[in-house]
Amino acid sequence: MSAPRPADDIRIRRAALTDLDALMALEHRCFAQDAQSRRSMRHLIQRAHGELRIAEAGGRLLGYLMLLYRRGTRVARIYSIAVDAQARGRGLARRLIDDAEQSAKAAGCTRLSAEARLSNTGSRALFAACGFDETGRLIDYYEDTDGGYEAGVRLGKRLLFDEGSGSP
Repeated sequence: MSAPRPADDIRIRRAALTDLDALMALEHRCFAQDAQSRRSMRHLIQRAHGELRIAEAGGRLLGYLMLLYRRGTRVARIYSIAVDAQARGRGLARRLIDDAEQSAKAAGCTRLSAEARLSNTGSRALFAACGFDETGRLIDYYEDTDGGYEAGVRLGKRLLFDEGSGSP
């Protein structure tokens, strides 16, 4: 059974505790390593200084994006993004990033940051297409499957506000 095609029926919203089981199933399908624990995911939904945004269609979870706000700064960080394999290649990750940008602006942030594995060319290309610049290298940042470490890249984007919006 294939996933519904992302189109106008996609809804992006804040996650609720009732989404936890579906979120954990998606997390384990998408991440062989570095997966969030159930406890961590619950904290992100209930108490974290940020937002866990989900994309769904037809009552089915297709993807999520974790957006964290840094206290005392105007920087929001995309901590994680996941899209179900059956829904990939249809622009859903980009829609989640666009939604995160709007959420960050609404929270008064002026910058959006993220990290990606150096080897994850797909993720790096996605962020570049969304206007992010690679601003630095992160040495031995990600643990790999062999017990070693892999470099990452730091990504950033300045958030631009509409003139007349009253926002910075």
